[in-house]
Amino acid sequence: MHLSFNQKQTLFIGFKLFLGSMAAVLICEQLNIMTPYAAGSIALITLLSSRWDTLRLTLYRLLTYFVTVFISWFVYTLCRQPIISFGIGMAFLYWFCKAFNLMSTLAVNGVICSHFMTYTDFSVEMIIHEFLIVLIGVLCALIINQLYTKHAVQKQLGLYVKESEQKLIDLLGQIADYLSDSSDRKVSLETYEETLRQAYDLAKDFEENTFSRHTNYYVNYFRMRFMQSHRLKNIVWELSHMPMQPEQTKIVVHYIRYLARYVTETNAPYKQQKELRHLLKAMEEEPLPKTREEFESRAYLFHILMDLDEFVQCKQTYMDKLSKKQKERFWGEKSKKEAKS
Repeated sequence: MHLSFNQKQTLFIGFKLFLGSMAAVLICEQLNIMTPYAAGSIALITLLSSRWDTLRLTLYRLLTYFVTVFISWFVYTLCRQPIISFGIGMAFLYWFCKAFNLMSTLAVNGVICSHFMTYTDFSVEMIIHEFLIVLIGVLCALIINQLYTKHAVQKQLGLYVKESEQKLIDLLGQIADYLSDSSDRKVSLETYEETLRQAYDLAKDFEENTFSRHTNYYVNYFRMRFMQSHRLKNIVWELSHMPMQPEQTKIVVHYIRYLARYVTETNAPYKQQKELRHLLKAMEEEPLPKTREEFESRAYLFHILMDLDEFVQCKQTYMDKLSKKQKERFWGEKSKKEAKS
């Protein structure tokens, strides 16, 4: 049975959750911890985070543990009713986490607070006992979360890059076809943007789970494609409202077909920008429109050119922000000169 990349990732994450939570419970049982499954739950919650977040959460949960102990003891000292004390304690913990932007620790703090209210024991032994539950849970998650299918994810991101490029080429071709005749054609960007969303989510996951530098390359790449997609949406809207195809339409269609050949990942659009400037200048020198319909159509055509200018500029801005290391690593290039195709 052939599994898709997303199915494989789901199975892999499930395996990590199984391994981490089980390890935490087994260790706690070996140490005669009274509530070993609490450590398994803490490991489970922590494993749902990225590798970078796991590091932060490990530190935050260990530090806020002592705040939880103090709040639980303080509230129970004032009110000896465990159920009421638990509710008040959770309110105080929420306010504390909210004030210091530590909401990701609240669930674990709630588990610890519930244990103190269950046993109504605030002895040193109990404090150490509960600390071990948190420590074992987060450490198991920290260790297991180092398992990451980096090469498989990067390979999939490369496939997303190629797929998004091909779909973008097709879309530009459809827009050129739409513009070249007045037939009632539908140009939809929904499928393209869905691909970009999946790719962007995976790129964020790659960035947050990889400790090496320059891993924001894919996030920036797919963000750039999203920006270009918004420009294409504007063009599609303008096409649907243009009353007619004036003579100058042929020039714009030619440019769009020319542009479609240079949307690839490594192409720096210097020549495309230069060509567009020449086209805009030529359009300015065209004779004035003779009818209202032609005037409106040429106005829409000019807006399309402006959107194409922004479309190309999105790529140029993205390329300008790339570091030399990123080009060498992801393109295999050794100089900026090779990026100018």
